Amino acid sequence: MFGMKPNKGYTLRFTISLLVIASVLLTATISTYLSISFNKRSLTANYLDYNFQYAKKLALETNTLITSMQQKLDAVAKLANHHTFTQEEMDLLLTANKHFFNSIFIADSNRVIQNISPSSAGLKPGIQLNTETAKMAVKLKKGFISKPYKATSGRLILLISSPIFSRDGAYGGFVGGTIYLEEENVLSQMLSEHFYGNGSFVYVTDQNGNIIFHPNKTRINTSALSNNTVKKVLSGKNGSQQVRNSKGKDFFMGYAYEPNTGWGIVSQTPVTVLERPLNHMILQTIIKSLPLFILILLVSWLIANRISKPLHLLAKGSEDAIAHKKQVPSQPKISSGIYEVKQLYKHINKHIELLNNENQIDGLTGLANRKTFQQVIEEWFENKIPFSLILLDVDHFKGINDKFGHLAGDEVLKCLASSLRSYSREGNLNFRYGGEEFGILVKAADADTAFNIAERIRIAVETARTPTGRNITISLGISQFNNDTSDIDEIIKKADYALYQSKSNGRNITTMYKDINHFKIGS
Repeated sequence: MFGMKPNKGYTLRFTISLLVIASVLLTATISTYLSISFNKRSLTANYLDYNFQYAKKLALETNTLITSMQQKLDAVAKLANHHTFTQEEMDLLLTANKHFFNSIFIADSNRVIQNISPSSAGLKPGIQLNTETAKMAVKLKKGFISKPYKATSGRLILLISSPIFSRDGAYGGFVGGTIYLEEENVLSQMLSEHFYGNGSFVYVTDQNGNIIFHPNKTRINTSALSNNTVKKVLSGKNGSQQVRNSKGKDFFMGYAYEPNTGWGIVSQTPVTVLERPLNHMILQTIIKSLPLFILILLVSWLIANRISKPLHLLAKGSEDAIAHKKQVPSQPKISSGIYEVKQLYKHINKHIELLNNENQIDGLTGLANRKTFQQVIEEWFENKIPFSLILLDVDHFKGINDKFGHLAGDEVLKCLASSLRSYSREGNLNFRYGGEEFGILVKAADADTAFNIAERIRIAVETARTPTGRNITISLGISQFNNDTSDIDEIIKKADYALYQSKSNGRNITTMYKDINHFKIGS
Protein backbone atom coordinates (compact mmCIF):
# COMPACT_ATOMS: atom_id res chain seq x y z
CA MET A 1 0.00 0.00 0.00
CA PHE A 2 1.28 3.50 -0.86
CA GLY A 3 3.09 5.17 2.05
CA MET A 4 3.65 1.99 4.04
CA LYS A 5 7.16 0.84 4.93
CA PRO A 6 8.15 -2.54 3.50
CA ASN A 7 8.12 -5.38 5.99
CA LYS A 8 11.77 -6.25 6.61
CA GLY A 9 10.93 -9.38 8.62
CA TYR A 10 12.41 -10.54 11.89
CA THR A 11 16.10 -10.63 12.70
CA LEU A 12 17.82 -13.98 13.03
CA ARG A 13 18.77 -13.19 16.63
CA PHE A 14 15.15 -12.41 17.49
CA THR A 15 13.94 -15.55 15.72
CA ILE A 16 16.47 -17.82 17.48
CA SER A 17 15.73 -16.21 20.84
CA LEU A 18 11.99 -16.56 20.26
CA LEU A 19 12.47 -20.21 19.27
CA VAL A 20 14.51 -20.90 22.40
CA ILE A 21 11.98 -19.14 24.64
CA ALA A 22 9.13 -21.06 23.02
CA SER A 23 11.06 -24.34 23.39
CA VAL A 24 11.90 -23.68 27.03
CA LEU A 25 8.34 -22.61 27.86
CA LEU A 26 6.89 -25.60 26.00
CA THR A 27 9.31 -27.98 27.73
CA ALA A 28 8.58 -26.41 31.12
CA THR A 29 4.83 -26.56 30.47
CA ILE A 30 4.95 -30.21 29.42
CA SER A 31 7.23 -31.11 32.34
CA THR A 32 5.00 -29.27 34.79
CA TYR A 33 1.89 -30.88 33.31
CA LEU A 34 3.43 -34.37 33.53
CA SER A 35 4.63 -33.68 37.07
CA ILE A 36 1.20 -32.41 38.11
CA SER A 37 -0.48 -35.37 36.45
CA PHE A 38 1.85 -37.81 38.18
CA ASN A 39 1.44 -36.15 41.56
CA LYS A 40 -2.31 -35.92 41.08
CA ARG A 41 -2.50 -39.63 40.30
CA SER A 42 -0.28 -40.38 43.28
CA LEU A 43 -2.30 -38.19 45.64
CA THR A 44 -5.55 -39.63 44.30
CA ALA A 45 -4.32 -43.18 44.91
CA ASN A 46 -3.17 -42.20 48.40
CA TYR A 47 -6.49 -40.59 49.34
CA LEU A 48 -8.48 -43.50 47.95
CA ASP A 49 -6.34 -45.99 49.83
CA TYR A 50 -6.40 -43.88 52.98
CA ASN A 51 -10.18 -43.66 52.98
CA PHE A 52 -10.50 -47.38 52.26
CA GLN A 53 -8.14 -48.33 55.08
CA TYR A 54 -9.91 -45.90 57.37
CA ALA A 55 -13.33 -47.30 56.54
CA LYS A 56 -12.02 -50.82 57.25
CA LYS A 57 -10.59 -49.65 60.57
CA LEU A 58 -13.89 -48.02 61.56
CA ALA A 59 -15.81 -51.14 60.53
CA LEU A 60 -13.59 -53.17 62.85
CA GLU A 61 -14.04 -50.65 65.67
CA THR A 62 -17.81 -50.62 65.09
CA ASN A 63 -17.89 -54.41 65.22
CA THR A 64 -15.97 -54.34 68.48
CA LEU A 65 -18.30 -51.67 69.87
CA ILE A 66 -21.51 -53.48 68.91
CA THR A 67 -20.14 -56.76 70.27
CA SER A 68 -19.31 -55.07 73.57
CA MET A 69 -22.79 -53.48 73.73
CA GLN A 70 -24.43 -56.82 72.98
CA GLN A 71 -22.37 -58.52 75.69
CA LYS A 72 -23.39 -55.88 78.23
CA LEU A 73 -27.07 -56.48 77.47
CA ASP A 74 -26.59 -60.28 77.52
CA ALA A 75 -25.16 -59.97 81.03
CA VAL A 76 -28.16 -57.90 82.18
CA ALA A 77 -30.54 -60.39 80.53
CA LYS A 78 -28.99 -63.31 82.44
CA LEU A 79 -29.34 -61.43 85.69
CA ALA A 80 -32.93 -60.39 84.90
CA ASN A 81 -34.12 -64.04 84.58
CA HIS A 82 -33.95 -64.45 88.37
CA HIS A 83 -33.66 -60.90 89.72
CA THR A 84 -36.05 -58.00 89.81
CA PHE A 85 -34.29 -54.64 89.36
CA THR A 86 -35.16 -51.65 91.45
CA GLN A 87 -35.13 -48.16 89.94
CA GLU A 88 -31.96 -47.38 91.78
CA GLU A 89 -30.27 -50.46 90.32
CA MET A 90 -31.46 -49.51 86.82
CA ASP A 91 -30.03 -46.03 87.22
CA LEU A 92 -26.71 -47.49 88.40
CA LEU A 93 -26.78 -49.88 85.45
CA LEU A 94 -27.26 -47.01 82.97
CA THR A 95 -24.56 -44.95 84.66
CA ALA A 96 -22.14 -47.84 84.27
CA ASN A 97 -23.01 -48.12 80.57
CA LYS A 98 -23.79 -44.50 79.66
CA HIS A 99 -20.94 -44.44 77.18
CA PHE A 100 -22.85 -47.18 75.28
CA PHE A 101 -26.56 -46.45 75.67
CA ASN A 102 -28.84 -43.47 75.97
CA SER A 103 -31.40 -45.59 77.82
CA ILE A 104 -31.84 -49.15 79.10
CA PHE A 105 -35.16 -50.90 79.76
CA ILE A 106 -36.56 -54.36 80.56
CA ALA A 107 -39.79 -55.52 78.89
CA ASP A 108 -41.70 -58.79 79.47
CA SER A 109 -42.89 -61.17 76.77
CA ASN A 110 -45.95 -58.95 76.26
CA ARG A 111 -43.68 -55.95 75.55
CA VAL A 112 -44.76 -54.25 78.78
CA ILE A 113 -41.99 -52.18 80.34
CA GLN A 114 -40.93 -53.51 83.75
CA ASN A 115 -38.01 -51.20 84.43
CA ILE A 116 -36.46 -48.22 82.58
CA SER A 117 -33.65 -45.70 83.08
CA PRO A 118 -33.59 -42.84 82.89
CA SER A 119 -37.08 -42.24 84.17
CA SER A 120 -37.17 -39.11 82.00
CA ALA A 121 -36.91 -41.16 78.81
CA GLY A 122 -40.58 -40.53 78.01
CA LEU A 123 -41.66 -44.00 79.07
CA LYS A 124 -42.42 -45.61 82.40
CA PRO A 125 -43.07 -49.08 83.82
CA GLY A 126 -46.43 -50.55 82.83
CA ILE A 127 -46.52 -49.06 79.30
CA GLN A 128 -46.75 -51.56 76.48
CA LEU A 129 -44.38 -51.10 73.51
CA ASN A 130 -46.36 -51.32 70.29
CA THR A 131 -43.64 -50.50 67.76
CA GLU A 132 -42.81 -52.97 65.04
CA THR A 133 -39.25 -53.10 66.39
CA ALA A 134 -40.44 -54.23 69.83
CA LYS A 135 -42.73 -56.82 68.24
CA MET A 136 -39.78 -58.07 66.14
CA ALA A 137 -37.57 -58.41 69.23
CA VAL A 138 -40.24 -60.56 70.93
CA LYS A 139 -40.84 -62.56 67.79
CA LEU A 140 -37.16 -63.33 67.11
CA LYS A 141 -36.38 -64.20 70.75
CA LYS A 142 -32.68 -63.54 70.11
CA GLY A 143 -30.15 -60.71 70.00
CA PHE A 144 -31.42 -58.09 67.63
CA ILE A 145 -30.19 -54.77 66.16
CA SER A 146 -32.99 -52.72 64.68
CA LYS A 147 -33.09 -50.26 61.85
CA PRO A 148 -33.79 -46.60 62.73
CA TYR A 149 -37.37 -46.07 63.87
CA LYS A 150 -39.57 -43.65 65.73
CA ALA A 151 -40.03 -44.86 69.27
CA THR A 152 -43.16 -44.41 71.40
CA SER A 153 -41.32 -41.47 72.99
CA GLY A 154 -41.07 -39.83 69.57
CA ARG A 155 -37.30 -40.14 69.37
CA LEU A 156 -35.45 -41.60 66.37
CA ILE A 157 -33.57 -44.52 67.84
CA LEU A 158 -31.68 -47.74 67.23
CA LEU A 159 -32.54 -50.66 69.47
CA ILE A 160 -30.13 -53.38 70.53
CA SER A 161 -31.87 -56.16 72.43
CA SER A 162 -30.98 -59.36 74.27
CA PRO A 163 -33.62 -62.06 75.13
CA ILE A 164 -34.43 -63.09 78.71
CA PHE A 165 -34.90 -66.79 79.39
CA SER A 166 -35.77 -68.41 82.71
CA ARG A 167 -33.64 -71.22 84.06
CA ASP A 168 -36.06 -73.75 82.59
CA GLY A 169 -35.76 -72.04 79.16
CA ALA A 170 -39.06 -70.19 79.14
CA TYR A 171 -38.96 -66.85 77.23
CA GLY A 172 -39.45 -63.97 79.61
CA GLY A 173 -39.03 -60.85 77.45
CA PHE A 174 -35.94 -58.83 76.52
CA VAL A 175 -33.47 -56.21 77.69
CA GLY A 176 -33.18 -53.25 75.36
CA GLY A 177 -30.46 -50.64 74.99
CA THR A 178 -31.26 -47.63 72.86
CA ILE A 179 -29.17 -45.17 70.86
CA TYR A 180 -30.75 -41.76 70.27
CA LEU A 181 -29.63 -41.08 66.71
CA GLU A 182 -30.52 -37.39 66.75
CA GLU A 183 -28.72 -36.76 70.04
CA GLU A 184 -25.28 -37.41 71.43
CA ASN A 185 -24.68 -41.17 71.32
CA VAL A 186 -21.98 -43.78 71.22
CA LEU A 187 -21.76 -43.73 67.41
CA SER A 188 -21.46 -39.96 67.22
CA GLN A 189 -18.86 -39.98 69.98
CA MET A 190 -16.73 -42.52 68.13
CA LEU A 191 -17.21 -41.30 64.54
CA SER A 192 -17.24 -37.55 65.14
CA GLU A 193 -13.53 -37.82 65.94
CA HIS A 194 -12.97 -38.46 62.25
CA PHE A 195 -14.44 -35.23 60.95
CA TYR A 196 -11.65 -33.03 59.56
CA GLY A 197 -11.32 -29.39 58.56
CA ASN A 198 -10.43 -30.34 54.98
CA GLY A 199 -13.99 -31.56 54.40
CA SER A 200 -13.38 -35.27 55.09
CA PHE A 201 -16.04 -37.09 57.10
CA VAL A 202 -17.57 -40.49 57.79
CA TYR A 203 -21.14 -41.66 57.60
CA VAL A 204 -22.84 -44.99 58.39
CA THR A 205 -25.89 -46.65 56.86
CA ASP A 206 -27.92 -49.55 58.17
CA GLN A 207 -28.61 -52.70 56.18
CA ASN A 208 -31.47 -50.96 54.35
CA GLY A 209 -29.40 -48.00 53.21
CA ASN A 210 -30.78 -45.53 55.76
CA ILE A 211 -28.20 -43.20 57.29
CA ILE A 212 -27.75 -43.82 61.01
CA PHE A 213 -24.78 -41.50 61.47
CA HIS A 214 -23.79 -38.37 59.59
CA PRO A 215 -22.08 -35.12 60.74
CA ASN A 216 -25.07 -33.31 59.29
CA LYS A 217 -27.87 -34.55 61.55
CA THR A 218 -30.52 -33.59 59.02
CA ARG A 219 -29.27 -36.48 56.89
CA ILE A 220 -29.98 -39.06 59.59
CA ASN A 221 -32.72 -41.58 58.69
CA THR A 222 -32.64 -40.47 55.03
CA SER A 223 -31.97 -43.03 52.31
CA ALA A 224 -28.54 -43.16 50.65
CA LEU A 225 -29.37 -45.92 48.18
CA SER A 226 -29.09 -43.49 45.27
CA ASN A 227 -25.34 -43.55 45.92
CA ASN A 228 -23.65 -46.38 44.01
CA THR A 229 -20.99 -46.64 46.70
CA VAL A 230 -23.65 -47.38 49.32
CA LYS A 231 -25.16 -50.05 47.07
CA LYS A 232 -21.75 -51.69 46.73
CA VAL A 233 -20.98 -51.68 50.44
CA LEU A 234 -24.43 -53.04 51.39
CA SER A 235 -23.85 -55.89 48.97
CA GLY A 236 -20.89 -56.88 51.14
CA LYS A 237 -18.12 -55.28 49.08
CA ASN A 238 -15.14 -53.31 50.36
CA GLY A 239 -13.13 -50.88 48.27
CA SER A 240 -12.62 -47.29 47.12
CA GLN A 241 -13.51 -45.09 44.19
CA GLN A 242 -13.88 -41.48 43.08
CA VAL A 243 -17.54 -40.49 42.82
CA ARG A 244 -19.70 -37.44 42.29
CA ASN A 245 -22.54 -36.93 44.73
CA SER A 246 -26.05 -35.70 44.03
CA LYS A 247 -24.88 -32.11 44.52
CA GLY A 248 -22.23 -32.43 41.80
CA LYS A 249 -19.26 -32.55 44.19
CA ASP A 250 -16.46 -35.07 43.64
CA PHE A 251 -15.16 -37.19 46.50
CA PHE A 252 -12.55 -39.85 47.17
CA MET A 253 -14.53 -42.60 48.91
CA GLY A 254 -13.44 -45.65 50.84
CA TYR A 255 -16.11 -48.07 52.01
CA ALA A 256 -16.24 -51.17 54.22
CA TYR A 257 -19.00 -53.62 55.14
CA GLU A 258 -19.62 -54.53 58.80
CA PRO A 259 -21.03 -58.10 58.61
CA ASN A 260 -22.46 -58.48 62.12
CA THR A 261 -24.81 -55.52 61.77
CA GLY A 262 -25.04 -55.33 57.97
CA TRP A 263 -24.01 -51.69 58.19
CA GLY A 264 -22.01 -49.84 55.55
CA ILE A 265 -19.28 -47.44 56.65
CA VAL A 266 -18.14 -44.79 54.19
CA SER A 267 -15.14 -42.47 54.63
CA GLN A 268 -14.84 -39.69 52.07
CA THR A 269 -12.62 -36.72 51.24
CA PRO A 270 -13.48 -33.96 48.75
CA VAL A 271 -11.33 -33.95 45.61
CA THR A 272 -10.70 -30.25 46.20
CA VAL A 273 -8.10 -31.20 48.84
CA LEU A 274 -5.71 -31.73 45.91
CA GLU A 275 -5.85 -28.08 44.91
CA ARG A 276 -3.64 -26.75 47.68
CA PRO A 277 -0.71 -29.21 47.33
CA LEU A 278 -0.86 -29.06 43.53
CA ASN A 279 -0.94 -25.25 43.52
CA HIS A 280 1.94 -25.23 45.98
CA MET A 281 3.85 -27.63 43.76
CA ILE A 282 3.26 -25.41 40.70
CA LEU A 283 4.45 -22.35 42.62
CA GLN A 284 7.57 -24.14 43.87
CA THR A 285 8.28 -25.43 40.36
CA ILE A 286 8.08 -21.91 38.96
CA ILE A 287 10.26 -20.45 41.73
CA LYS A 288 12.91 -23.16 41.40
CA SER A 289 12.85 -23.16 37.59
CA LEU A 290 13.03 -19.37 37.18
CA PRO A 291 16.83 -19.03 37.74
CA LEU A 292 17.49 -21.88 35.31
CA PHE A 293 15.06 -20.37 32.82
CA ILE A 294 16.86 -17.01 33.02
CA LEU A 295 20.24 -18.75 32.64
CA ILE A 296 19.01 -20.65 29.56
CA LEU A 297 17.68 -17.42 28.05
CA LEU A 298 20.99 -15.66 28.69
CA VAL A 299 23.05 -18.48 27.18
CA SER A 300 20.71 -18.79 24.22
CA TRP A 301 20.87 -15.04 23.65
CA LEU A 302 24.67 -15.15 23.66
CA ILE A 303 24.71 -18.08 21.24
CA ALA A 304 22.08 -16.46 19.02
CA ASN A 305 24.07 -13.24 19.04
CA ARG A 306 27.26 -15.09 18.15
CA ILE A 307 25.55 -16.88 15.27
CA SER A 308 23.58 -13.94 13.94
CA LYS A 309 26.00 -11.04 14.45
CA PRO A 310 28.12 -11.57 11.30
CA LEU A 311 25.00 -12.25 9.26
CA HIS A 312 23.30 -9.18 10.72
CA LEU A 313 26.34 -7.02 9.93
CA LEU A 314 26.40 -8.37 6.40
CA ALA A 315 22.70 -7.66 5.89
CA LYS A 316 23.01 -4.19 7.45
CA GLY A 317 26.06 -3.33 5.38
CA SER A 318 24.32 -4.42 2.18
CA GLU A 319 21.21 -2.46 3.12
CA ASP A 320 23.22 0.69 3.85
CA ALA A 321 25.21 0.33 0.65
CA ILE A 322 22.03 0.08 -1.41
CA ALA A 323 20.38 2.95 0.46
CA HIS A 324 23.39 5.24 0.05
CA LYS A 325 24.63 3.83 -3.26
CA LYS A 326 27.95 2.86 -1.75
CA GLN A 327 30.06 -0.19 -2.23
CA VAL A 328 29.37 -3.13 0.03
CA PRO A 329 32.27 -3.33 2.52
CA SER A 330 33.88 -6.64 3.35
CA GLN A 331 32.75 -7.88 6.71
CA PRO A 332 35.16 -7.67 9.66
CA LYS A 333 36.90 -10.91 10.53
CA ILE A 334 34.68 -13.09 12.69
CA SER A 335 35.48 -15.89 15.07
CA SER A 336 32.89 -18.64 14.94
CA GLY A 337 33.08 -22.35 15.54
CA ILE A 338 29.99 -23.03 13.44
CA TYR A 339 30.91 -24.53 10.08
CA GLU A 340 27.97 -23.09 8.15
CA VAL A 341 28.59 -19.57 9.50
CA LYS A 342 32.31 -19.72 8.63
CA GLN A 343 31.68 -20.99 5.12
CA LEU A 344 28.87 -18.52 4.50
CA TYR A 345 31.04 -15.66 5.73
CA LYS A 346 33.95 -16.76 3.56
CA HIS A 347 31.99 -17.14 0.36
CA ILE A 348 29.85 -14.03 0.87
CA ASN A 349 32.98 -11.92 1.34
CA LYS A 350 34.40 -13.37 -1.85
CA HIS A 351 31.17 -12.62 -3.62
CA ILE A 352 31.12 -9.09 -2.18
CA GLU A 353 34.67 -8.56 -3.42
CA LEU A 354 33.67 -9.79 -6.86
CA LEU A 355 30.57 -7.57 -6.92
CA ASN A 356 32.55 -4.56 -5.77
CA ASN A 357 35.14 -5.13 -8.47
CA GLU A 358 32.46 -5.44 -11.10
CA ASN A 359 30.68 -2.41 -9.72
CA GLN A 360 33.75 -0.18 -9.31
CA ILE A 361 36.39 -1.35 -11.76
CA ASP A 362 36.40 -1.04 -15.52
CA GLY A 363 36.55 -4.55 -16.87
CA LEU A 364 38.95 -3.75 -19.75
CA THR A 365 41.55 -1.46 -18.21
CA GLY A 366 41.38 -2.30 -14.50
CA LEU A 367 40.95 1.38 -13.65
CA ALA A 368 38.05 2.77 -11.65
CA ASN A 369 34.87 3.10 -13.68
CA ARG A 370 32.67 6.14 -14.15
CA LYS A 371 30.41 5.19 -11.23
CA THR A 372 33.37 5.09 -8.85
CA PHE A 373 34.58 8.43 -10.20
CA GLN A 374 31.14 9.90 -9.48
CA GLN A 375 31.13 8.57 -5.93
CA VAL A 376 34.62 9.87 -5.14
CA ILE A 377 34.17 13.31 -6.64
CA GLU A 378 30.88 13.71 -4.73
CA GLU A 379 32.58 12.70 -1.48
CA TRP A 380 35.49 15.13 -1.99
CA PHE A 381 33.12 17.89 -3.01
CA GLU A 382 30.87 17.39 0.04
CA ASN A 383 33.88 17.26 2.40
CA LYS A 384 35.50 20.36 0.81
CA ILE A 385 38.63 18.43 -0.11
CA PRO A 386 40.65 20.44 -2.71
CA PHE A 387 41.29 18.61 -5.99
CA SER A 388 41.82 19.00 -9.71
CA LEU A 389 40.16 17.04 -12.49
CA ILE A 390 42.12 15.91 -15.59
CA LEU A 391 40.10 14.58 -18.52
CA LEU A 392 42.00 13.08 -21.47
CA ASP A 393 41.07 11.54 -24.81
CA VAL A 394 43.04 9.43 -27.34
CA ASP A 395 43.54 11.40 -30.52
CA HIS A 396 42.15 9.80 -33.69
CA PHE A 397 41.19 6.61 -31.81
CA LYS A 398 38.50 5.76 -34.40
CA GLY A 399 41.23 5.48 -37.01
CA ILE A 400 43.08 2.95 -34.84
CA ASN A 401 39.96 0.81 -34.55
CA ASP A 402 39.25 1.08 -38.24
CA LYS A 403 42.79 0.18 -39.27
CA PHE A 404 43.86 -2.34 -36.67
CA GLY A 405 40.53 -3.60 -35.34
CA HIS A 406 38.76 -3.30 -32.02
CA LEU A 407 40.94 -5.88 -30.27
CA ALA A 408 44.01 -3.85 -31.07
CA GLY A 409 42.15 -0.75 -29.96
CA ASP A 410 41.43 -2.41 -26.62
CA GLU A 411 45.14 -3.16 -26.22
CA VAL A 412 45.95 0.49 -26.86
CA LEU A 413 43.50 1.52 -24.11
CA LYS A 414 45.13 -0.96 -21.71
CA CYS A 415 48.53 0.47 -22.50
CA LEU A 416 47.24 4.00 -21.83
CA ALA A 417 45.77 2.85 -18.47
CA SER A 418 49.19 1.49 -17.51
CA SER A 419 50.80 4.85 -18.25
CA LEU A 420 48.21 6.62 -16.06
CA ARG A 421 49.01 4.32 -13.15
CA SER A 422 52.73 4.87 -13.62
CA TYR A 423 52.67 8.67 -13.58
CA SER A 424 49.79 9.31 -11.15
CA ARG A 425 50.43 10.04 -7.48
CA GLU A 426 49.25 7.94 -4.53
CA GLY A 427 45.82 9.10 -3.38
CA ASN A 428 44.74 10.07 -6.90
CA LEU A 429 41.95 8.28 -8.71
CA ASN A 430 42.58 7.04 -12.26
CA PHE A 431 39.38 6.18 -14.10
CA ARG A 432 37.95 5.37 -17.49
CA TYR A 433 35.25 7.90 -18.25
CA GLY A 434 33.90 6.05 -21.28
CA GLY A 435 35.16 4.80 -24.66
CA GLU A 436 38.66 6.22 -25.26
CA GLU A 437 38.15 8.98 -22.67
CA PHE A 438 39.95 8.73 -19.32
CA GLY A 439 40.45 10.91 -16.28
CA ILE A 440 42.44 11.56 -13.12
CA LEU A 441 41.18 13.06 -9.86
CA VAL A 442 44.26 14.71 -8.36
CA LYS A 443 43.77 15.10 -4.61
CA ALA A 444 44.97 18.17 -2.73
CA ALA A 445 46.73 19.60 -5.81
CA ASP A 446 46.87 23.17 -7.08
CA ALA A 447 46.56 24.04 -10.75
CA ASP A 448 50.33 23.91 -11.46
CA THR A 449 50.73 20.48 -9.85
CA ALA A 450 47.83 19.03 -11.83
CA PHE A 451 49.21 20.64 -15.04
CA ASN A 452 52.66 19.11 -14.47
CA ILE A 453 51.17 15.63 -13.90
CA ALA A 454 49.11 15.95 -17.08
CA GLU A 455 52.13 17.04 -19.10
CA ARG A 456 54.27 14.13 -17.85
CA ILE A 457 51.56 11.70 -18.88
CA ARG A 458 51.06 13.37 -22.29
CA ILE A 459 54.78 13.23 -23.05
CA ALA A 460 55.10 9.62 -21.80
CA VAL A 461 52.20 8.48 -24.00
CA GLU A 462 53.53 10.35 -27.01
CA THR A 463 56.92 8.67 -26.80
CA ALA A 464 55.71 5.18 -25.86
CA ARG A 465 55.31 2.39 -28.45
CA THR A 466 51.77 0.93 -28.48
CA PRO A 467 50.72 -2.68 -29.29
CA THR A 468 49.92 -1.50 -32.86
CA GLY A 469 53.55 -0.60 -33.37
CA ARG A 470 52.69 3.04 -33.73
CA ASN A 471 52.74 5.99 -31.34
CA ILE A 472 49.58 7.69 -30.19
CA THR A 473 48.86 11.10 -28.69
CA ILE A 474 46.32 12.31 -26.19
CA SER A 475 44.61 15.61 -25.53
CA LEU A 476 43.95 16.75 -21.95
CA GLY A 477 41.73 19.29 -20.18
CA ILE A 478 42.04 20.37 -16.54
CA SER A 479 39.64 22.08 -14.13
CA GLN A 480 40.02 22.87 -10.45
CA PHE A 481 37.65 22.77 -7.48
CA ASN A 482 37.54 25.91 -5.34
CA ASN A 483 35.10 27.52 -2.96
CA ASP A 484 33.49 29.45 -5.81
CA THR A 485 32.47 26.24 -7.59
CA SER A 486 28.72 25.78 -7.34
CA ASP A 487 28.43 22.08 -8.11
CA ILE A 488 30.20 19.01 -9.49
CA ASP A 489 28.75 19.36 -12.97
CA GLU A 490 30.49 22.71 -13.27
CA ILE A 491 33.86 21.11 -12.55
CA ILE A 492 33.28 18.35 -15.10
CA LYS A 493 32.04 20.79 -17.75
CA LYS A 494 35.09 23.02 -17.30
CA ALA A 495 37.47 20.08 -17.69
CA ASP A 496 35.54 18.82 -20.67
CA TYR A 497 35.57 22.30 -22.23
CA ALA A 498 39.31 22.55 -21.68
CA LEU A 499 39.69 19.14 -23.37
CA TYR A 500 37.62 20.41 -26.29
CA GLN A 501 39.96 23.39 -26.58
CA SER A 502 42.93 21.01 -26.72
CA LYS A 503 41.28 19.14 -29.57
CA SER A 504 40.41 22.37 -31.34
CA ASN A 505 43.97 23.71 -31.03
CA GLY A 506 45.54 20.75 -32.84
CA ARG A 507 45.49 17.86 -30.32
CA ASN A 508 48.35 16.45 -28.21
CA ILE A 509 47.88 19.47 -25.96
CA THR A 510 47.13 20.02 -22.25
CA THR A 511 44.72 22.87 -21.53
CA MET A 512 44.03 24.30 -18.01
CA TYR A 513 40.67 25.97 -17.56
CA LYS A 514 41.01 29.10 -15.44
CA ASP A 515 38.12 31.25 -16.57
CA ILE A 516 35.97 31.45 -19.62
CA ASN A 517 38.48 33.57 -21.56
CA HIS A 518 41.73 32.38 -20.09
CA PHE A 519 43.42 29.01 -20.71
CA LYS A 520 46.84 27.68 -19.88
CA ILE A 521 48.03 25.56 -22.79
CA GLY A 522 50.97 23.16 -22.93
CA SER A 523 52.29 21.10 -25.81
